[in-house]
Order: sequence, then structure tokens, then C-alpha cells
Amino acid sequence: MRSTAEKSEGNQVDLRIEIDEEELAPFIESSVRKLTKQVRIPGFRPGKAPRKVVESRIGMKAIRLEAIEESLDGFYRQAVLDNDLDVIEPPRVRIDEGEESGNVAVMATVSVRPQVKVEGYDSLVVNLPIHVYGTEEDITLAIERMREQQAETTEVTRPAQVGDQVTVDIEVTQQGEPQEEDSAVDLGFRVGKGEVAADVDEAVVGLGIGESKEFERKPTEGDTEGESGPTSQVKVTLKAVREVILPELNDEFAADVSEFATLAELKDDLKKSFDNMRKAQGRQLYPDYVISAFLEIVEPKTVPDSLVKEEVNSQIHTFGHRLDAQGMSLGQYLDMTGMSQSDLLMQFQQGALQSVLLDLALRSLADALAIEISTSDVDEELVRISQSLNEEITETRKRYSTIEAEKSLKAELRKSKAADWLMENAVVLDPDGMPVSFEELKEPTEQEAISDQGDEEISDAEPITENSGANLDSDQQA
Repeated sequence: MRSTAEKSEGNQVDLRIEIDEEELAPFIESSVRKLTKQVRIPGFRPGKAPRKVVESRIGMKAIRLEAIEESLDGFYRQAVLDNDLDVIEPPRVRIDEGEESGNVAVMATVSVRPQVKVEGYDSLVVNLPIHVYGTEEDITLAIERMREQQAETTEVTRPAQVGDQVTVDIEVTQQGEPQEEDSAVDLGFRVGKGEVAADVDEAVVGLGIGESKEFERKPTEGDTEGESGPTSQVKVTLKAVREVILPELNDEFAADVSEFATLAELKDDLKKSFDNMRKAQGRQLYPDYVISAFLEIVEPKTVPDSLVKEEVNSQIHTFGHRLDAQGMSLGQYLDMTGMSQSDLLMQFQQGALQSVLLDLALRSLADALAIEISTSDVDEELVRISQSLNEEITETRKRYSTIEAEKSLKAELRKSKAADWLMENAVVLDPDGMPVSFEELKEPTEQEAISDQGDEEISDAEPITENSGANLDSDQQA
């Protein structure tokens, strides 16, 4: 058997397979035996007619076509391997020569995995939206919240100022009609803290007790009436003002709100807490932002439908297993989420498109980096797989013993190495334009964690506390 591959349009390849008559002979014998049992010939019991009678009755062309069809699967697979083709769809086949006699020539048009361009991969710049360490602003805001929790108030008679605790009545009308849902009596809030509508916050500043201020409120885009809805008339009356007195920021304050004796120690502990929190956030966001920036440079961004459908089926299959593990059916999930089957399918399709594009991009990056997979790489991965599946390594090796399985495994390892390279070599900047290293975000190994803990216990320079950052508001921990 001989084969040649020639690129056609798009991601199509014309694969010519030539089969010698001697190679086809065993399949012709098999075809004759098969057809002899199937065809009824007068005067002979099924399967007992002489070969020449069968050939005369059926015709040699029909026998050869049956033989070619039977043999083609093996010859086609070998041709794909010989020409190193990454086929993604079943072939379209036609017989060019040898239907009735002689050598056979078959033309198989196949769709192969397309290649994409990743120009600029070696100068990729990524902007991370968060700091990966605690900032002075983080610490200041956290301490201010602590001070707020320890604050005292005293009633005053002066006009309201930003920072005061006030009590007001709010009357809202539209075209003379009271709007009770927007009105309030004895509403308390801190001025300038964003606890009420901005126009109310602004109106209170400078008001004396018993004084009122009236203004118009235009409808916003979110209103049901839309921008063309009626304007509201708002009247705000100030009823009480309490000045908020924050505790002095000193060592005594630190001792009152924490187990630390000094303000410096409290700030150091907060800094460590924020460092750990921001680092964990960065560890989660870093890969997503690098991959997102990487996909931006990929061209073209269109991918074959067959790959998307295959990925969708794979994701649905995995999703189904997860539901089964939770004791939930797909119908129950849809009822619980209020989604339709078409909504769910659309969700999978969007994710599948990105997954396929990333797959193609990482393959191209691996080619650009000339990544090679060694025997030791394969062995290590097989050991990892066997351990994750809790099976004997011999069973794992057996499943990956075919040429196709080994080729697929090496492709996955090449993509993994390409992704690792991308994480380590992309230029990632924080909001201040400072570089962020993926290495510094990695979680410490168990041995490193033990070593670090030992160093802290020996030096006793930085106290370890169970309540580090305990007073941080939820929005600061998000």
C-alpha cells in the first residue's frame, strides 16, 4: 500500500491510497465467502455454490467493491498515520481505479485539524485588574471600618455635614400624587457614605434641623416608565443630626480591637492577611486573563463546526456525570435553574467555541516553540493518570499502547507545556503597571509551608493570629 497527501482548499486534504492487487486478494477471498452465504443460486444450497458460479452470478465488480470496502478501513488508517494527518471528520471516498481488475486507487478527501496563527505570542502583555499584594489603601480602609465599629455619636444642633449620622423624612410625589414606596419617615443614614440616593445625600448637606429642601428627580433608564416617564418632586426634611466621633488611631485603639499591643503590629497583620487574600485572587485570575489575551491574537477565530459539536457533546457528557454524582437529573437541573434545553445548549456552545479555539492556539504555540515530548514525559503522565484513576500502571499503559492513543497523549502534553510557557513568559502587569510573576502566585508546597511556619516560630518576629483580617468587610475579601 502506498499513499500520498496533497493539501486542498481550507483544511481539506486529498489522500490518495494505492492498493496492490496482491494486497487486495485476501479481502476478495473473504468477500466471495461472505457473498456465497448471502446469495441464493438455483440448484445449490446456501453457501455451497462453486466460486466460479458465484462470480458469474454476482459479477467480479460487485465482489471487488465489497473487498475494497472491507479493506479500506485498515488501509485508510495506515495512510493517515503514514502522512501524519490529524483528521477531524470521516472521509469522503471515491474509487478512481481498480473496480473490476488490477491495482486499486482510492481518493479520500479528509478534513484535518486547521492551524491558526499566534503572531505576537512572545510579546504578550496582560493587564491584571487587581493587585496581588495588600496595598496601603486596603489597610487604611480596613482600619477605618474598625474605627467605624468603635465610633460614638453625639447629638448636635449645627447643620449636617459629610460624615454625620442624620434622621430625615422624605416625601416623594408625582404630578401631585404621593409615592409612598419612594417616601420614608425617620430614615437614618450616614451622610456621604452612599447609603441613600445621591440626590438625597447632596440635599442634606448644609441643612439645619427642621429645615427642608425640595428638588426634582428625573426618571432613570432603569425606570419602568423609561426616560419619558414623569418627573418626581422630592422634599427632604432634616430632623436630627448626630456627629460621629471616631476613636483616635493609636496603640490603645489597636489593643481594643485586636490582640495586638501596637498599631504597627495590627497593620503588619492586616498586610499579611491582604497579601494572602490578593495572592489567592491573583492565582485564580492570572491564567484566565493570560488565556484571554492570548486568544485575542489568534487568527482566524472561526473554527470547524465539527470540532465545536464534538466539544459540546464532550462537555454535556461530563456535565451529565456531575449531575449524576449529585443525584440530580438534567430535567431537575433545568427546573431548578429555570433554563430551557436550548438555553443550556447555547451555554455549552459558547464555552465549546472558546475551548476549541484555545486548543488550536496551544497546538500552534507548541509548534512555534518546537516543543518535543520525551519518553520520560509520557511515562510520568501515565503514572499520574494511573494514580488519578486508582488503577494499576499496567492497565493504563495498555490503554495508551496504540499509536493513535499515544499520539493523542503527546498532543495533550505539548499543549500543557505550551500553556506553562505562556504563563511564565507573558508580561503581566498590575493596576500600577508593576510586573506580576506567575511563580510568586503559586501556592507553596507542603514542605515550603512547613519551612516557612518553622521560620516564623523561631524568629517570632511576626505573630500568627487566628483572627487575621477578621474585621474586614465582605467586599474587601471578595
